[in-house]
Amino acid sequence: MSGPNAGELEKSNPVQLRYKIIAYVAAWALALVATAPGLWALAWMFPLGLVALFSRHAAPAGGWGVLMGCYAVYIVHGYSYFRSKTVMRTVILYSVLVVLLIGNVAGCREIMHSH
Repeated sequence: MSGPNAGELEKSNPVQLRYKIIAYVAAWALALVATAPGLWALAWMFPLGLVALFSRHAAPAGGWGVLMGCYAVYIVHGYSYFRSKTVMRTVILYSVLVVLLIGNVAGCREIMHSH
């Protein structure tokens, strides 16, 4: 008799959707709170922090195309994250989200301090 290997075990116990949602919302909430408490009216512009990491001036001057491109990054990531079927892939995609959000917070703070 042989036991199931790690891959079979992982596929048989995927992360439940409710835990994915809780983790995703918690990461976003922490990032938004850490960015700019009191500036909730501008929260819809949060994804521009990604661009600010590379060019402090391109983020505020980039226009709607840049903002939509930043939203697209998060939409594609969210789609992949919620469709992930294994624990390992879910953890990797969640880690990518955390890195993106940390970079986004840093970029937003850079924009705020430059103006």
